[in-house]
Amino acid sequence: MRPASASVAAAGVAVAVYLTALGNGFALDDSPIVERNPAAHTVGAALRAFDEPYWPAEHGAGQWRPLVILSFAADWSVSGGSTAWLHASNVLWHATASALLVPVLAAYVSPPAALAGAVVFAAHPVHVEAVANLVGRAELMAAVWLFAAILLARAVRRRHASGRGTGTLEAALLGAVAAALMSKEHAAIALALLLLDDVATRPKVSAGLPWRDYAAVAALTAVWFLIRSQIDAGQSFKAVAPTFFHLDTLGRVSTMLPVVFVVVRLLVWPFDLSPDYHPLVIERLEQPTPLGLAGLLLLLAFVALAFTAWRRDRAVSAGLFLVGIAWLPTANFLFPTGIVIAERALYLASAGLALAFAAAADAIQRKRGEGVATLVAVLIVLPLGLRARSQIPAWKSNRDLVLRALATHPESYRVHEAAARVFRRLGQNDAALREYRIALELFPLDHFLLAEIGSLALDENDPRLALAYLRRAEHLDTNNTLTQQLLGHALLRLDSASAALPHARLSVAVGPTRAAAARVLAASFVALGQRDSALAVWPAFGGRGGRRFERWLYQAATYSALGIVDSARVAFDSARALAPTDSTARRQLREARAIIDRTLLHPP
Repeated sequence: MRPASASVAAAGVAVAVYLTALGNGFALDDSPIVERNPAAHTVGAALRAFDEPYWPAEHGAGQWRPLVILSFAADWSVSGGSTAWLHASNVLWHATASALLVPVLAAYVSPPAALAGAVVFAAHPVHVEAVANLVGRAELMAAVWLFAAILLARAVRRRHASGRGTGTLEAALLGAVAAALMSKEHAAIALALLLLDDVATRPKVSAGLPWRDYAAVAALTAVWFLIRSQIDAGQSFKAVAPTFFHLDTLGRVSTMLPVVFVVVRLLVWPFDLSPDYHPLVIERLEQPTPLGLAGLLLLLAFVALAFTAWRRDRAVSAGLFLVGIAWLPTANFLFPTGIVIAERALYLASAGLALAFAAAADAIQRKRGEGVATLVAVLIVLPLGLRARSQIPAWKSNRDLVLRALATHPESYRVHEAAARVFRRLGQNDAALREYRIALELFPLDHFLLAEIGSLALDENDPRLALAYLRRAEHLDTNNTLTQQLLGHALLRLDSASAALPHARLSVAVGPTRAAAARVLAASFVALGQRDSALAVWPAFGGRGGRRFERWLYQAATYSALGIVDSARVAFDSARALAPTDSTARRQLREARAIIDRTLLHPP
């Protein structure tokens, strides 16, 4: 089979397996990142937000993935926000990654074996979260650009060996790495991947990649890191998984060593999948355990196998190294991350498994013939594909996810928290509070959970109950902006403006671009009769980088609260001129207009 035909076949398998994802809607992070994010609705808005964090300010304003947001914006502009179109793009990104993997693997094994490995990658069930959930596109895009970078690096090596010019190819190589970095921070491993492929494919591509290219990739990664740190103000490094809250390094490593078995199982036997790996699905440990010691031994065995197989079977060795390199950034051994383990985070690591399988298929082909190798591949790929298709509907909506997770992992506190959110959106607050309390009983160390319960109590007009939960949240994390904002809100509801003010100030200090925090601060000044201080909140909010629309919108509300109706109208008109086109902005404008109208009827 010709390489191009093999790539088309791999892409076809990816589409066939994941085509039913087009029936999915928005689930989990899809809502804040895509559905309710104005930057993801028009190309112009995405370009204007190119230097803004991936997560909106109200969700912590962390990470930087501008190309992912731009791709969502392009899809939204073309389709009008059609979820089928958005999911189709995800499937096509996955198909592209599967197609590119064929020539990546072909430098190690025969073309039929490379196709077998790429088909395993295309059908693997561990990819369901990355493909069937829209925000998983970050994983898909990063993989596509990294595979492209590997192929471009090989082209540079070949032209360099023949003495031909490589300037255009080297520029394209750097462009692919830059695109990967702006898609997902996981692409910071690009340098290691290029070096691994360079050394491992020397038998096929004799010349090495020029050192200037390694230096350029290293410099590009360093520049990306500095830009990203400036844009998200270090928020990404502050966001750690709840499992690691109040856990030292020994506890974190002790927790992660048993997870080695989970990673191996998900890659080798991916038939027990879960959208959730929070406590108590993954046990939080403070000290080493026998299972952790066994996980350490297994990890060391894989490392030893990767080194010992280098001379005898370079493809197997490279595949094992690829799995390790791709998993390391989220393995939590070197530093804590925002996840303990997530199936989407194994998307790139599974390419290493595909390479090892391709090596096995190559060996079977040499010993037993291509027919036997093909039969073995079909017998492995078919159940993988069927399992992936059966899991795709779980990601159709939050409701489907919660029902599936409650059935499979009722011991997870995060599942009950998610169920509470669903009940809350349905207006069933009693049921929501019940689920929140179950979640809290299962895992009482999550200050975000306590803050959510406090927020629900405020919605139920019970500020004293809210204070009880929010004080507990404050005890766990004094500097959490949401907790401090809600404490200020609750105290204002209890007519304790002087007590609310310190919490509002701290909330703004920690979350300077959070409009909700600035609103509580302005309301505290209004309640205390400090008119000038209240009016100064919103220019300061804009000066700190807050959204201009929110600045003028809520400044109009502050003017109204002070009875300055003419200024409120001017500020409202400014907000309306800057308003995004989404439904959230329209609702906010209606609410602000109603506040101004009430002020006219009932001046303060």
